[in-house]
Amino acid sequence: MSRRPRNTALRILIGTTLVLAVVVGALVLYTNQQLRNIPRFPLDLDRPGRPAAAAGDALNILIAGVDDPDGSGRGPTVEKALAGKVWPQGAFRSDAIIVLHLPADRRTAQLVSIPRDSYVDVAGHRRTKINAAFSYGGPQLLARTVEDLGGIRIDHVVVVDFRGLARITDIVGGVDVYVDGSRRHLDGREALAYVRERHALLRGDLDRVQRQQNFLRALLAGLVRTGTVANPVRLLRLTHQLASTIAVDDGLDAGTIRGLALDSRGLRPGDLTFATVPVTGTPTIAGASVVTLDLPRTASMLRSLGEGALVDWLEGNHTDTLPGQRQVR
Repeated sequence: MSRRPRNTALRILIGTTLVLAVVVGALVLYTNQQLRNIPRFPLDLDRPGRPAAAAGDALNILIAGVDDPDGSGRGPTVEKALAGKVWPQGAFRSDAIIVLHLPADRRTAQLVSIPRDSYVDVAGHRRTKINAAFSYGGPQLLARTVEDLGGIRIDHVVVVDFRGLARITDIVGGVDVYVDGSRRHLDGREALAYVRERHALLRGDLDRVQRQQNFLRALLAGLVRTGTVANPVRLLRLTHQLASTIAVDDGLDAGTIRGLALDSRGLRPGDLTFATVPVTGTPTIAGASVVTLDLPRTASMLRSLGEGALVDWLEGNHTDTLPGQRQVR
């Protein structure tokens, strides 16, 4: 019997494998190049008494969502501000502040939100709203303020322009949420309105925080549903696409970002824990509406987050946690 058909099939198999290897390799190289092009900013938080680092390979990442300063969509971008030599004080404020803890095994993630109007001490500026820390000193002052607030070490900072949030939503094909009991599929523009709304919500900024958390949960659910997170090639392509929507500190190089994406691809919505720091009230102080925190319990909560023990902390303490999709206002 001739071996030619078998040899032909073998050559086809080898050729196809080589082509796939070249394509995947080219994609990885291209993605690495794009990841290196992400805007980066310096981050130096070293100082006496700084909180200790998380154990092992666990990471604490501060995520700051920054709104359009004039609401027009045509003004200066935060990426350009971060690239400048002098920070433009007063131009930007962080409307979403989330501390993300990734344990060493990357099998779960815990996210704690700090309301933007939280009334806290900001180094060099006394007590004021926490989102003013970003306005006064950019990512570095915001990260230091969070570290001082809770005794948690921030390893990295990611800044997302809210205009970038709309692009993220469109890149993944939209997200599904419930509004007034009805399921809604939101595109980027609609998602931006969803996470920005607060005046029509019963608890104002506190309900807006839950909408921001719910958006992140819905985003991951969509990525799981489409099979993106389970497919390394799709995931790398998505990572490249998302690179145009963020700025990161200079310690987050291309290899680290790629590794985090691949190591976390097993995460599912049920693996995420969302909570908000303990709030005591929403008074008006010096003519401004603020959110007052239970500072000792906030510090305890953030320390537990940094140690990977947030779930245990929540079992013994009451604070806002993210409810089911239909219960989010």
